[in-house]
Amino acid sequence: MKTFISLVMVGIFLLPASAQESGPASGLLVTERPKEERIHFLMTLGGAYMEEGDTDSAVSVYERVLELEPEEFEIYGVISAVYISAHKYAEAEKILLEQIETDPDAFRPKNNLAWLYATATDPAFRDGHKAIQLAQEAIVSEPYSHHVWSTLAEAYYVTGDYEKAYRAIRHMAALAIQQNISITKEAVDNYNAQIRKCKRALDIQKMMSGEEVEEL
Repeated sequence: MKTFISLVMVGIFLLPASAQESGPASGLLVTERPKEERIHFLMTLGGAYMEEGDTDSAVSVYERVLELEPEEFEIYGVISAVYISAHKYAEAEKILLEQIETDPDAFRPKNNLAWLYATATDPAFRDGHKAIQLAQEAIVSEPYSHHVWSTLAEAYYVTGDYEKAYRAIRHMAALAIQQNISITKEAVDNYNAQIRKCKRALDIQKMMSGEEVEEL
């Protein structure tokens, strides 16, 4: 599989010697695929690696995409998310801060950086209060994005504000239902787990303070 991938990426094609006007006597002709075609192939390959959970290979592939198209704003969003999944927080933070500086009104970089600060396993990058601020700024730009409300819920959760976390995640679910958004089963499972987590934390907090627990 690795040999096949390397051959496709460099664009090697075998042709009969008679079909070549020039080139090595061995009959190998090395041709360069159009840049758009190579980027499409690499993006597809990177997505396949992510589905398999191979984040290291995905990072390598997407970094190659950036070499080919360093000015493509959207690709930086993709690779920053891959970096977060791979726990490469410094790399993700650098990209996202640069994106925010380039386009302060774009909500995705703020949402992704908020998610990084809310979920980072490295304490050096975990900052719930920064996450809340960034998620709130993202919501101002894109109030109907269920992704941002999920991020805001996670940010409130890590700061211990379970009531706001539960309200935010319920609002996320309501938006997804109202807009009839197509969501993968994995995403649905993740959102449901987030809802249960926020509700459980809020219930425990209320029980410890003697408050009545609301039934679902």
